[in-house]
Amino acid sequence: MTSPVVVGIDDLHQSPHALELAAREAELRVAPLWMAHAYRRVPPAAVGVPGGRMLEQTVLDAAIEPLAGALKQVRADHPGMSIRTYALAGPPAPGLAALAHDASLLVLGHRGRGGFAGMLLGSVALRTVAHAGCPVAVARGERREMNRVLAGVDVDDPTAGRAQLGFAFDEAVMRAADLVVLHTWEDQGAFYPDPVGDYTRDHLTALDADHRERLEAMLEPWRHEYPDVAVDLLVEGGSAARHLVEASGHADLLVMGGLPRRDGEGMRLGGLTYSLLHHAQCPVAVVPERVVPER
Repeated sequence: MTSPVVVGIDDLHQSPHALELAAREAELRVAPLWMAHAYRRVPPAAVGVPGGRMLEQTVLDAAIEPLAGALKQVRADHPGMSIRTYALAGPPAPGLAALAHDASLLVLGHRGRGGFAGMLLGSVALRTVAHAGCPVAVARGERREMNRVLAGVDVDDPTAGRAQLGFAFDEAVMRAADLVVLHTWEDQGAFYPDPVGDYTRDHLTALDADHRERLEAMLEPWRHEYPDVAVDLLVEGGSAARHLVEASGHADLLVMGGLPRRDGEGMRLGGLTYSLLHHAQCPVAVVPERVVPER
């Protein structure tokens, strides 16, 4: 059976975009959808204090309620989909990461119960991404269909990005979408928009051409493996965060790589990925990089 897509449900008010994104990803993969809601355990009742077990049941019933609502919604929108629900007692980040350990994707909303209507990522989502061992998609932005997957890559590290690019190409295939691969470069001696000193326009043009050539070389084997995917390469000088946030406004999904933690559990988020999780205008998928054979 195909590995499931797991979605963390807070409540239907906070999680509709995440729920629909997860259902869509499960449908694309022909995979089961697992919906999970984490709740706090009730401390053991003190001796002589009645109602401890009843209180536990009340808390459990309250935890099941958002799952029941989500189940009803997904079954109405996606009839026939295989769905399981899980009420997880304990801290949500490690609980969701453990449930999704072997999942094809874990989907999270970008705000939790304590969130507000701004653009920042909830702390639970951020901690869950850091704990996760599978790709994680954070449902940022609004639902839209642009038939475009965006991946931000770094050509300066030839060993990085393999899992990320594999995920991005697979998403493009499943969505019948174009793939935009964006690489940004920044030189400390170049000032934008008016370079000075040795950093003439011709020199910057040469730097840009060099980075484009390396990006083309990096993607050549992927083009061969995925000949039906239309790939558009973008090379920009300047801030990677700024260019990727702007480009995310014209994409259905932004795919970034996550660095493995030294203990092998979860991902370390670099400053760029951290910024995009807070400010991207479309869902962001963070894919854990692993040691894989040379392509």
